[in-house]
Order: sequence, then structure tokens, then C-alpha cells
Amino acid sequence: METPSLEAVPEVQYFSWADYTVFGVMLLVSAAIGVYHGCVGRFRRGENTGPARSESGEFLMASGQMGTIPVAVSMLAGFLSSITLMGQPAEVYLFGPQLWMFGLSSFISIPIISYIFIPFYHKMQYTSAYEYFGQRFNRWLQLFASAMFSIQMVVYLALVLYAPALALHQVTGLDTNSVVTVMYIVVIFYTTVGGMKAVVWTDCFQVLILYSSMIAVLVKGTIDIGGVATVWERNNRSGRSDFFNLDFDPTERYTLWGSLIGAAFLHMSVYGANQLQVQRYRTVATISQARKMIWINAAGWTVVVFLTVYAGMLIFARYYDCDPLSGGVLSKPDQLFPLYVMDTLGEYVGFPGLFVAGIFSAGLSTVSTGLNSLAAIWWAELDGTAFKKSLSQHKSGLTVKFLALLFGLLSYALVYLVPYMGGLAPVAISLSSFFSGSFLGLFILGMFVPWANTAGAATGLTAGIGVVGWLAVLGQVMSDRGEVVSVPLPLSTEGCALVNATLLADRSKSTEFAFVLYRVSFLWYSLLSLVLTVGVGMLVSLLYSWLLRKTGNKSISQPHNSPVFKPTSSMHISKNLGACKLLLKEEEMKDKNAIKVSSQGKVPAVQ
Repeated sequence: METPSLEAVPEVQYFSWADYTVFGVMLLVSAAIGVYHGCVGRFRRGENTGPARSESGEFLMASGQMGTIPVAVSMLAGFLSSITLMGQPAEVYLFGPQLWMFGLSSFISIPIISYIFIPFYHKMQYTSAYEYFGQRFNRWLQLFASAMFSIQMVVYLALVLYAPALALHQVTGLDTNSVVTVMYIVVIFYTTVGGMKAVVWTDCFQVLILYSSMIAVLVKGTIDIGGVATVWERNNRSGRSDFFNLDFDPTERYTLWGSLIGAAFLHMSVYGANQLQVQRYRTVATISQARKMIWINAAGWTVVVFLTVYAGMLIFARYYDCDPLSGGVLSKPDQLFPLYVMDTLGEYVGFPGLFVAGIFSAGLSTVSTGLNSLAAIWWAELDGTAFKKSLSQHKSGLTVKFLALLFGLLSYALVYLVPYMGGLAPVAISLSSFFSGSFLGLFILGMFVPWANTAGAATGLTAGIGVVGWLAVLGQVMSDRGEVVSVPLPLSTEGCALVNATLLADRSKSTEFAFVLYRVSFLWYSLLSLVLTVGVGMLVSLLYSWLLRKTGNKSISQPHNSPVFKPTSSMHISKNLGACKLLLKEEEMKDKNAIKVSSQGKVPAVQ
């Protein structure tokens, strides 16, 4: 089946009433779930039967009483985003299908997360994962880590809501800024009204929409193009059938090693040190539930990766001889999937609406999770302050809702910077990589390096974030200047009836390669930031301790026999928990002895 020329493909098509209906129902159901759980929560707190629950604990952790399956699905929704649905197919279209291992690589990291980090977080009962830094090192380092995570997260949330707005603009012509505003109103509303339970159950609904839309579009598109054989033949003919690129060059954008090993460290960082995921471990009652949850999450994530990789191959098969980017129809690769949906399925009533609903669902689920997690971090940062001590249960609940609202508004303000950030997928993965990798490195320093001290930890964290962040930012700057950072696979316009000759001539000019460090694949950023954080942290800790000993000042040193954790009044933890001593005593945390939230919303002592 030959592809028609792009001369016949309209740049903008419009929704039918059915599309608007499908899309509108998704938004209404999401908001209704928030209202339901907000009202049910107030009703139950109004009842005087059973133990009362902390309003802040209910909002942030659902009081630790959620089921395994819903939280696993919610965790998947938080891990996914609209960037996954739009950015990854565009990456496959340009660079080939090497991303297919991105899902499988998560299974490498899960055993480590399951048997080290999940028991650790359940034992310590943190609201914010970064409270550990305050106990192991000092309060200022905890504050610094929380601030760094918050900066990264508000930018990332703006990114994932800009992507669906871009999609809707492509298929309806509606103003992007207006669409973003409506999206933020809906997500901030149900997140602040319903809390964690609303986030979890809305995520479940939105993941259902996401899978339905992706499968519907891919099945219908495959049938229309002539079957899977046609998709494979056109990709193979154009050099896009290499699933095992064994090149060891770290500047190669996608290789077997980057997609498997580099991505495995990214997954380890996100599952082990990212507040979005860590907070989910606390919403279930037992370690066993949390472990099942993470395995389910990895399976679902792998399926989505396979779907997006096939989507990229399907889109290329549609435009294999008439590239919309070279032809001037599109300005950004991230617009490919929306164009494809309207071009091939626009005549089928409801399909575009279902697709955009899926894109929006992925974006909304990530933002709702992020806002709740940011509220949890800064609620924990208020510990020990006179302000927090003076709050009643009701005012505590209002405070965490205000924090979620505040970060929602801040993220909305940053949306207007997104068009200047480059491709969605590499920017999003880069942000997640070097921040999460550095935080994981800081956890490793604290848990496995007994001589690590505050000076070393702070220097290591700064080095991990600063150096890799510098590589990521300068790489994008070089790309914007026209220097080559990654070389895409060949694209053709031979089948186009009308091509923008000026645009083609401009793109055919010889270009200069960027400096080699700026061309390092973003899949290695997480590992690189982790190594820098741990390596610099260990070295500076040793030098700092040596200088203190040489000057005879031991008052602020952190010797090996001091407690690695500084117990609070709500914990009874043995001293000298360096290395893995705490984590190896898992028999103390059997499911039958799972820690529950007390009637005051506090955590009882760990025996």
C-alpha cells in the first residue's frame, strides 16, 4: 500500500463532537474521583467509630491502607508520562528501535530495590525519602536535596503537561496555553481535594485510557497500512531493524549497553531514590505488598515501552518516503504521533479523541503524583518548626493541600519555558537521570560508606548534579546552535509531491560535531552522576577527616563508631548501622508485624 503525498495531508484537522465528548468525559471522571475521595474522607473523619486518622497522613500516604494492585498501577502511571507516548515514538522514528530494551532493563534493578531499599523505607517510616540525609548527615543537606529535587520536579511536570497540550494543538488548532491552563485546573483540583487516594484511583482510570488509546491506534494503523509485515519491510529497508547495536561508543545515542545497562541504573535511581516512587512504598501496609507492587509496575512499564517502540516503527512505515519533518509539515519530532493519528485515523469518529485522552491521562497522572510528592517533601521539611507544632489535625491537612496547590501553580508558570527545551524524551530522561542518580549516590554514601561525612556528601551531590547537568544543558545548547550531538538515521522525501526546497537545502548544509563530552548519550547520565557523587563524596570525606585529625579538631568529625542514623524519639535503632546492618535484619519486619499508623497519625516505635 503506497503512502499518499504530504500535499494531501492537512497540517491541522479538527475534533468532531464525538472526539470532544470522549476527551471531556475523561476530564470529568478524573475530577469526579477527586471530589468523591475528598467527600468520603471528610465523612469518615466525621464518624466517631474506629481510630481517627491524621488528615496529613491520609492526604500524603492514604494512611498506608491502599491495596497492592491499585498502588502498582498508580506507580506505573507516575513512572509513565505524556512524554512516553509522544517522545519515545519520535525517538524510534529518528534513531531506530534500540529503545525496546528500556523496559526490560528495569528488571535488573528490581531485586536490589526489593531487598534493600523497600525494607529500609518501611523500617524508617519516612514521609520524605530525603529525611534520611538529615539523620545521617545534617539538616542542611536534607534541605539542599529537597530543594534540588523540587526544582527538577516542577520543570519535569511542566514538560509532561506541555506535551499533551502540543498534541491537542496539532489535532484541533486550539491555543496551547489555553489547553495547558484547563489541564492544570483539573489536575490541581482533584489532587488537592482528594489527596493520595484520589491520585491512586484516578491514575488507575487514566492508565486504562492510556492502554486503550495506544492499542486502538496501533491495531487500526497496522491494519490500514497492510499488516505487521509491511511495517517491518519498510523499516528494514531503511536500516531501522537493528535491535542489537553492540557498539561500545558512549556517544552513540542508543546501543545495547546504553539501553540495558545505562537504563538499568536509571531505573534503580528512580525506584530507589525518587520521592514519587518511594512514597508509593508507604501507601501499602507491608514489605511484601510493596515488592509485588514494584514487579507489577515493571511488567506494565515494559509493555508500554514495547507499544511505543512499535508506534515509532509504524509511524516511520507510514512516512517512509515522505518525511513530515524534512517536508516542513512539522517543526518538532514530538508532533509526529498526533499528526499520524489525524492523518490515518481522523476519519473514524472518536479515535482522535481517544488518543488525545490517552496522552492527557498520562500527563495528568504524572503531575498529580508529582504534586502530592512535593507536598510530602516540604511537609517533612517543616518538622521541628514552631509552625508545624502549632497545627491541629485539620490545619495540618489544609497545609499539605496548600503545598500541593503552591507547587501546581509554580509548575504551571514554568510551562512557558518548555518550547525552548528541545525534544521531550531526551530532556525528560536527562532531568530524571542526573538528579535521581545523584540522590541514589547519596543514599549509597550514607548506607554503605561508614566514614562518609557531611562535607563529602554535600560535595559529591553537588558534583553529580553539577557536572552531568552541565553536560546535558551544554549538549542541548550545542544542538540548538546546529552542531551535531546525535546523528539520526536517514529520512526520505522522494515520495512527496511538494517539498519545501528551501528547508531541505538548509538541512543539507554540512554541520560540525559538538565536543565529544556533549555527545555522551543521555542514557549514561544516571550512572555517571551516581559514580561522581559516590566517588567525590568518598574522596572528600577522607580528605576532610584527615584535615580535621591533622589540625586536632575532632569536634565535627563523623567516626565509624558513631551512629549512622540519628534515632528520633519514635525510633529504637541500634547504633553503628553502617554498611547494611539495618537492612539485613529483615526478620524484624515480617508482614505480620507491619507498621501501622497510630490513631494520632504518628508512627509508633520500631522494636
